[in-house]
Amino acid sequence: MTDFKIGKSSDSISMKEIDGKPFTILSVEDSNYEEAGKVSEGVKFTTKESFTIDGAKWNKFHTTRDVVVKRLREPDVAQALKASGAIGPLVCEQAKGKKYFVLRDA
Repeated sequence: MTDFKIGKSSDSISMKEIDGKPFTILSVEDSNYEEAGKVSEGVKFTTKESFTIDGAKWNKFHTTRDVVVKRLREPDVAQALKASGAIGPLVCEQAKGKKYFVLRDA
């Protein structure tokens, strides 16, 4: 019999699936990604909205995009979530003519 690993199912899907779509964040948690011994800083966030992706509804997303990780880990984001229970609507999209993404108000 061939040895193989069965992958752990995730409770989130990549943020790239909602690029350009407005969303409202309800919670944020750290979610670093490790591959081949290298750790990438990451976050996982839950949205108010549900998005249908490949026939399934999702409202939890993960990302290692630097600008998003840095912004969502800032103390004012945690304070805003604690105070109001949500931030947004926001949108994440590729900067025009650039290879990086921006997170902005929708």
